[in-house]
Amino acid sequence: MKKNKLTDLQDHLFELMEKLNDDDLTGDALDTEIKRSAAFSSLAEIAVKNAVLIAKCADTYGFPISGDLPLLPASPGALIPKEAESKKKTLLRNREYDD
Repeated sequence: MKKNKLTDLQDHLFELMEKLNDDDLTGDALDTEIKRSAAFSSLAEIAVKNAVLIAKCADTYGFPISGDLPLLPASPGALIPKEAESKKKTLLRNREYDD
């Protein structure tokens, strides 16, 4: 499975905008591109909402963010809430000293 990043998504969206702006694209080809762009846009919206949710979870539990998305444990139960809260407090305390 290909691994895509949010920056790749942005590039694809701009490519679709450029295609829709092409004056040579008319008739059925234009209709097809409009439908394709609408479908891609719907999927992109879901991908962005998912990335925002993951980033909020990472921030809440103090997980580091690497690349486009945070590194989260493989399973939601990987950390029990008490451990997660302790980890978050430690990270917040460390941030105070870094500033």
